[in-house]
Amino acid sequence: MSERQREQCWVINNEVVEPRPADAPPQEQLVEQHHAFIHDLEEKGVLVGAGPFLDDSGSRFGTGMIIFRCATRAEAEKIANSEPYIANGVRRLKLMPWQRIAGH
Repeated sequence: MSERQREQCWVINNEVVEPRPADAPPQEQLVEQHHAFIHDLEEKGVLVGAGPFLDDSGSRFGTGMIIFRCATRAEAEKIANSEPYIANGVRRLKLMPWQRIAGH
């Protein structure tokens, strides 16, 4: 990708819903579904990157971030809302457009 080309991407930067919905699946099940969701994005070739936020000591804080490519907000919302934590109301979606101009 040259410096002048831009690729439309989207960032899922969500937040935990408190209190946790009573009808939400168990955490272990959501973790498995979440990892399957990320691997599916990767297999489809739309995943740019994903991972948790860690502090300087390596301890996790917050939720994490998923960055993926797609052309429109409508398509991005459809993808983001199918992420298992978001789809089950455990996390609240914060979807931000991001234009990638460098990197692989």
